[in-house]
Amino acid sequence: MRKKVLIIGGGMAGMSAGAYLQMNGFDTEIFELNHTPGGVCTAWKRGDYTVDWCIHWLVGSGPSDSLYERWSELIDMNHVEMVNHEEFLRVEDEHGHQLRVFTDLDRLQAEMLEKAPEDTEHIETFVHACKKLADMDLPNEQPMAIANLWYKAKTMWKLLPYFGVLGKYSHISTAEYAEGFQNPLLRKAIASLFMPEMPILFGMMTLAWMHKKAAGYPVGGSLNFANRVANRYEQLGGKFHYGSRVTKILVENDRATGLQLANGETHRGDYVVSAADGHSTIREMLEGKYTAPAFEHYFSTGKTFPSLVFVALGVGRTFHATPHSYIFPLKEPLHIDPETDIHDLHLRVHNFDPTLAPFGKTLLTTMIDTRDYTYWQDLQRDAPARYEAEKQRIAEAFITILEHKIGDVRDFVEMTDVSTPATIIGFTNNWKGSFEGWLATPERGFEELPNTLPGLEHFYMCGHWVAVGGGVPTAMMSGRTVAQLICKKEKKEFETPEIW
Repeated sequence: MRKKVLIIGGGMAGMSAGAYLQMNGFDTEIFELNHTPGGVCTAWKRGDYTVDWCIHWLVGSGPSDSLYERWSELIDMNHVEMVNHEEFLRVEDEHGHQLRVFTDLDRLQAEMLEKAPEDTEHIETFVHACKKLADMDLPNEQPMAIANLWYKAKTMWKLLPYFGVLGKYSHISTAEYAEGFQNPLLRKAIASLFMPEMPILFGMMTLAWMHKKAAGYPVGGSLNFANRVANRYEQLGGKFHYGSRVTKILVENDRATGLQLANGETHRGDYVVSAADGHSTIREMLEGKYTAPAFEHYFSTGKTFPSLVFVALGVGRTFHATPHSYIFPLKEPLHIDPETDIHDLHLRVHNFDPTLAPFGKTLLTTMIDTRDYTYWQDLQRDAPARYEAEKQRIAEAFITILEHKIGDVRDFVEMTDVSTPATIIGFTNNWKGSFEGWLATPERGFEELPNTLPGLEHFYMCGHWVAVGGGVPTAMMSGRTVAQLICKKEKKEFETPEIW
């Protein structure tokens, strides 16, 4: 008889776990609180425009990296059109000087040397490290927790040439590393490669993946990509329950046996997998009765990715002369909330994806980090009129900034949309409104939290609250890992289909 697995959360981790379990002879059902799959890998319609929220680049987008094989186990990657940008980012200083962060590492080095000759030695070291990482492609077929000695030895042997680079750059933050450059514009560009608290290694690896065309953007955007995985899951026989918020994980004799929904329904299964928010899973769904020291340590001292104020404009013209990813200084700080004022704006111009706007029109967006999620929650609950006014104020400020910077925006605006941390919490239930779970830091590196909880049988966790560092591929691989762990528990050989 086929065993049944109940999965909480229809984001990338939950869909991945479900699809791989279906491939291996299990019956699975996914319980998703929203009415669309994908979790944070999402988008939404506003009139004729699609507001895309998640994927800026997808690691494994091309066959030069083995993650392409993992994606190809789930969907036909040959039919996903990818855009490989010439520039990752363009950065401007207060004097109007610009530095183009090219995705080709040779062009990047030439650009950096031209703009900052005083940093020649540091530039050459930086680019050399990125090129070294571009050659790295580690085995990812098995999680190390269940791999045999031969697989572990093979992995370590392949990793050996990169120990120096990985060790050096995983223990210095992006912000700290940037301070080593003399040129202010180059310093700003390096600091903008990734989250400032995260190791500079993440920025280096991103450039390495882009250099070998393994981190492109999937045309159609985030929800379109998530729907491909969702369709594959359903084709394999999996079942979604949309609009189904899980409030409790049922446990009998220290064994997970089912779920209870907000509407009172109960569902029984042989295994339960939570691909949902880790804090609510442990504290609420399991009522704090089962946990692990690693989770408690993270809950008390770990740092999450911030939440976001996300602004989108639908504009009835194109902006082909403007970089698709553009950071520039503001003439005066923009006040966002009591804890957040920004001095630079990161503009994204989505001309490269014609599916997001009608022909001849453009989606413009900006993501503004904030950790003052309680302010936005309180405002939405206690003063809804003021909440809407604050969103409108920020949208108006965004329009004014762009009108002065790139021109001819205001008279062409056809759509405005602002989401806040309160929006994110309502949509994802993510703790603190975090958009990617746990933030990787130089102190914690690539640490992973356990997929199981001591004392609780037939229960697993996957997703951003287990795999530190975030990202759509990380979530997908986390779901795959849980499927492999359950297969091992059931003494099944883990199988995947032939590549398309």
